[in-house]
Amino acid sequence: MNLKIISKTENEAVIEFLKEGHTILNLLRTELLKDERVLMATYDTRFPVMDNPIFRLITKGDDPILILKEATSRIIDQCEEFSQAYAEAVK
Repeated sequence: MNLKIISKTENEAVIEFLKEGHTILNLLRTELLKDERVLMATYDTRFPVMDNPIFRLITKGDDPILILKEATSRIIDQCEEFSQAYAEAVK
């Protein structure tokens, strides 16, 4: 996955995700919105094609990149848990 930080302040990050779709961005947005430190997590696409969507994350003052990394780690953990449970179920 390639991304480009367009702008960053102490509580906001605007990030361009290169060639990514709704699946990963909606998952990331959903996970971020569970975090009490997050005020807003959303993304915009260019209609009609989703080419390099722009993701915007606003926090209550915490480092948005750190919060993004933490959310990503939680998603990875969930995927690993699912993978293990699936492997056990299909034995």
